[in-house]
Amino acid sequence: MTKETDSRSAPTKPQKILVIRLSAIGDAVRTAPAVQAIQRTFPNAVIHWLVEDRCADILAGFPGVELKLVPRRGWKKMPILKQIPSFFRFIREIRREHYDLVVDFHGILKSGLYGWLSGCRRRVGYQKPIAKEWNTLFTNEKIPAVSGPLSRYARNFLLARYFHPGVKEQNPGLPVSFEDRTMAETFLAKNGIGLKTAVFLYPGTSTRGRYKRWAPENYAKLSDSIQLKLHMPVLVGWGPGEEEIVDRLMETANELPVVLPATTMKELGAFIGASRIFIGGDTGPMHIASLMGTPVVTIFGPSDPIVNEPARFTPFRIVTASVDCSPCRNKKCSHLKCLTAVTPNMVMDALKAVLSEQNQG
Repeated sequence: MTKETDSRSAPTKPQKILVIRLSAIGDAVRTAPAVQAIQRTFPNAVIHWLVEDRCADILAGFPGVELKLVPRRGWKKMPILKQIPSFFRFIREIRREHYDLVVDFHGILKSGLYGWLSGCRRRVGYQKPIAKEWNTLFTNEKIPAVSGPLSRYARNFLLARYFHPGVKEQNPGLPVSFEDRTMAETFLAKNGIGLKTAVFLYPGTSTRGRYKRWAPENYAKLSDSIQLKLHMPVLVGWGPGEEEIVDRLMETANELPVVLPATTMKELGAFIGASRIFIGGDTGPMHIASLMGTPVVTIFGPSDPIVNEPARFTPFRIVTASVDCSPCRNKKCSHLKCLTAVTPNMVMDALKAVLSEQNQG
């Protein structure tokens, strides 16, 4: 039977906790502050994080947390007759951990099933409508839903505060190695760029999020303005499959920015952390910037600027156009006027506002 409860009636001091947020990179990053809050609530507990292998790089080395990697990439390469026994071997490994608390931040069928198959008796998650795809069948303690739009950071903290209502939201940062920092600093020095002096542009998104992309030509105009009017160096970051976006930006720009080499997510984080300000759309690197402590200017179109806002412990500005149909999350929109109405001057104004705050601080 499902038990509806609040934090006052919840048992305390679990010894071994499994938190679940499987993907994507931006969502995993946004879960990190809540996971750290659970660490602070249960400082003596062992905490494991169930995450898909494609999202693990940016979380590797997170203090006090061991990653349990779902080998999704490996399974995809296997024929179905090998996938099934491999899946059950993985589940047996999870069950051998004997967790006494599962916290499901993902709230979908897949995450609920993993929590249930872990064998843990106490499985905490969301009520509907936050929980989707029959997830509620697999949790036996559910936190109440909150009406109205809520940032993903705040939503994750609903679960963290279930165990300790007074726990405060803090920036856990993201673990970046000495080697990654050194690589980034060496590249910047070779290009005549000092630490915390550059504006970091990230014009791409994942393939699934291409409908959220501001035009590369706009980033080119913005880059020109930053270099000519503010006399600041500009870095351009990119990821797999985003080469064409960078090519279009460079073909249009009059003042060429410095384009990063191919990077891992950790190396990308090191470059973002070494920059003064990050500018980009609703994408994972924007949330990486928040946790790296780099102020953010972010451009929103079809996605919800409240739900997907940057973390509030880092200064930020959101740039949107006043369009009646936004946010719609319509991946097949034929006009994307919510993005075409955002001009480089609008983003430049937001950048100047953040710089002014930094100078006053």
